[in-house]
Formats: sequence, C-alpha cells, structure tokens
Amino acid sequence: MQPTMDDLSTISHEDVLAEAEKRTGRVLDRSRGHYSQYNGTAGFPTSAGTWVRLAWVRPGGFSAQSWTGLEASVAIQGVPRPDWFAGSMWHDEGRGVVWRVDEMSLATAPALSPTGTVDRDPGLTDAWWVDLRAALGNLARHETSRVCVQQSHLSRRIGEVYGDQVDTTVADWRCAHGDVGYANLTASPLTLLDWEDWGLAPVGWDAACLWSASLLIPALATRVLNGFADVLNTRAGQLSRLMLCANVTRAYRRTGKAGPLTGAMEAAASELLASLSGTSASG
Repeated sequence: MQPTMDDLSTISHEDVLAEAEKRTGRVLDRSRGHYSQYNGTAGFPTSAGTWVRLAWVRPGGFSAQSWTGLEASVAIQGVPRPDWFAGSMWHDEGRGVVWRVDEMSLATAPALSPTGTVDRDPGLTDAWWVDLRAALGNLARHETSRVCVQQSHLSRRIGEVYGDQVDTTVADWRCAHGDVGYANLTASPLTLLDWEDWGLAPVGWDAACLWSASLLIPALATRVLNGFADVLNTRAGQLSRLMLCANVTRAYRRTGKAGPLTGAMEAAASELLASLSGTSASG
C-alpha cells in the first residue's frame, strides 16, 4: 500500500497524535486506534473512557457542512448518539493541512460492520428496529438550515444515468443523518455514529441509505422496505433510492467493474423508474 494522507496508518504521524493529546488532555490508546482507508480520519479510545476523532482538511478546502457537524449536532434531541464535548484545530504547515481533533463520549457497543454494508444478517432484535424508527422519526422533526443532500446534486446524478425519464423534483425535505449504514450503527444499545454531514435531505433518505446497505441480504432489505414503507414509498423516498442506484451504476459505467450491489441496484432502478413515471411530483 502506498503511503497516503487518506489512510493515516500508512504515514508517520506520531507528532499529530502527541498534539491531539496535548489539546484534549487525554492519553490516546494507540493499540485500539481505528483508521479509515479513504477519508484521512482516525479515532482512538482515551484514558478518560472517551473517544477522540482526528481529521484533516487542506487550507481552502473547508466545508462548513462537514467541519461543523459534530458541534451542531448537540441541538438534536431524541436520537441516541455520542455526546460531543470539545474540539480543537491547528495548522500543520509542513503537511499543508489543518487538523481537527474532537472528543466525544465512547459508544458502548461497536459498529455493526467495518463497512457500510453487511454480508450476513446481523440478527437485530424487534426492539432495535423500533428504536431506530423512533430515532429517525425524531431526527426528521428537528428543524435545521443545514443541507445534507442538494436538489441539484440529486437531479444531476439521476440525470447522468437515467436521462430525463422522471421528474426529479423533491417536494418534501426533512432533517437526516445522511449516512445511515451499518458502519454508523451499533446494537445493544442503538447508537448512531458519525454526525459530520447531517442536514436536510429528501424524506426517506436515511431509510433509503439503510435499504441500500442491506441489499446483499434480501430478507434484511425487505425488512427495511417494510419497516419504513411510509417514507420509502413516497415520491421523495423513491427518488432517494433511485439516486443511490444511480451512484452504483455510474461507478460501474466509469470503471467497467461490477460491484456487489450492481445487479440488485439495476433491478431496483427499473422498478423505481416505472413507479416514478406514473406518479406526480407532489408526493
């Protein structure tokens, strides 16, 4: 593996961890660190029984959406999530980045999967599904000006793959986590992790993300469809699913390599296109 800032475990960064410890006043348990291979983040349990998250951005590349998500999430009520305590930033002139370190409460259970999807049924209880539905319902009622999914992005992605077969206008928007997959969910008890990008999205977006993440297990995907039918069967929910299908098909067309979800997504897209063509834009 080539050393890259997108996977901090491949580069020397002890000085960064030492600075994070200085700024938080916590000792990081390096032996239990978790490194992303894609977005340059890392997380560590601490001497105080908390969790510290490390992230970086290039100067000039700041996104107010993702850079302020953690502290903004403290206003959300009725959703089980880590409590954010404090954050700090500093400029690393040598690496040409700005680092951010955040301390939050430590989830009492691990994420259900190291990736967003699962290849076996995680065996979640009926009570867990009830709790998830309640949590996403409470989140949807939270008022915010943050935007998670933009109309222009949704329309562009669907149009790139399916042309102008359907009207992509979304009439109903609600607050959403933005990335509800199995890497961001825990069991016993339920906790929703990673609150960087939450904000307004089409109704049913979070349920659509979970449906997509469940497709390798047809019975699990069906449970999501049935359990969240009230939002997934709306026009906004169908457009959410269609955009996720478009993302998978777009990647396939660009690389020529089918992924594990390509076939299931293409089949789902055919059904969604047929349904959306026969509904109005008001739903």
